[in-house]
Amino acid sequence: MKLQYLILFPILVFIFTIFAPNTSDADFLFSPSFNINFSTVNIGGGQLSSPSFGLGVTIGQTAQGQFGETGFIVKAGFQYIHPLDSFTFTISNLDINFGSLVPGTPSTGTTILSVTTGSAFGYAVKTIADHPLRIINGVTTIPNTTCDLATPCTITDAAAWADNARYGFGYNMAGDDVDTTDFVNSTYFRPFPMQGVDTPAIVMSRPGVATDSSATSTYKVNVSGAQAAGTY
Repeated sequence: MKLQYLILFPILVFIFTIFAPNTSDADFLFSPSFNINFSTVNIGGGQLSSPSFGLGVTIGQTAQGQFGETGFIVKAGFQYIHPLDSFTFTISNLDINFGSLVPGTPSTGTTILSVTTGSAFGYAVKTIADHPLRIINGVTTIPNTTCDLATPCTITDAAAWADNARYGFGYNMAGDDVDTTDFVNSTYFRPFPMQGVDTPAIVMSRPGVATDSSATSTYKVNVSGAQAAGTY
């Protein structure tokens, strides 16, 4: 009887080892307040390519594909990296030349701002100046506009600037993602906020994805006959 007992015991241990394995998880996260068990882990995936083919790979994801209901779309898997737009921001020209200024005769110049972003959270373009238009190698400046006397403008609120007896420098915005309740038409301008004094002002914004949004910034300068001659 003792011999039989010694033989059966290792057999029972062997059977228990086979039919009662330990519980395992692909991943396990925990803290004093929660436990999270993952059945799968994305162990691989990405974009493979050669001169003759391109391949998007998703490995280990429980559910991949495009899923949607009214109001939302979920794209799960590395293959959906391909159609996403990267962020781009371009300024058509950085050198605005107003030429020779004639007192009481406004001069204008333009530049185009273009934005593309795949971000669902949107974007905002802000502007600020490091100093007013200033004469080279001097301290004389052309002040920022305050627009027409009857309708003064601020760094955040555009207003009409049509009176040629009102002098200064300012900008107008028109196009995609521009606040048209502020920049009502081409006569509405703002002065630039000044670095170290003001906060940047928003000139373009969108709460969601933008695909090649484009807006034109028009800069206007008007000087009096008392303005000192020189290059600003």
